[in-house]
Amino acid sequence: MTTQSRHGSAAGTEELRQEVDRARQELGETVEALAAKADVKAMAREKAGYAKEMARDRAARARRAATSRQAKARAAQGGAAVATAGAVAALTVWMRRRRTPQARLRRRMRNAPVRFRVRRTQRAPIRMRRTGRGPLGR
Repeated sequence: MTTQSRHGSAAGTEELRQEVDRARQELGETVEALAAKADVKAMAREKAGYAKEMARDRAARARRAATSRQAKARAAQGGAAVATAGAVAALTVWMRRRRTPQARLRRRMRNAPVRFRVRRTQRAPIRMRRTGRGPLGR
């Protein structure tokens, strides 16, 4: 490292000082890098900032997609599909209830001269009353 040139030992000393300065600077940079890696709070803040930025970007994209004409048309189609499915379900329930024995009995006896009252859990009539309808009523 120390080579003597025509200037003598003064030139070698200057080179050594420059090399020591370079080594100090490299060592300082290495220490800063290690300190940055060891600083957990700063790393967490950085990752949180990155996540926040990504969430804002995604929200902006979703907002743009939701307000487009195509999205509104899809939403209208979805609403129509849900309404149709609800109507079909209601119709199915109504049709099934119409087919129960109690419902058939009620329909048959609607215009009868004698009215029967039936409990849901019991198939036999429990109460009768005259309605005034039919051939016996006036």
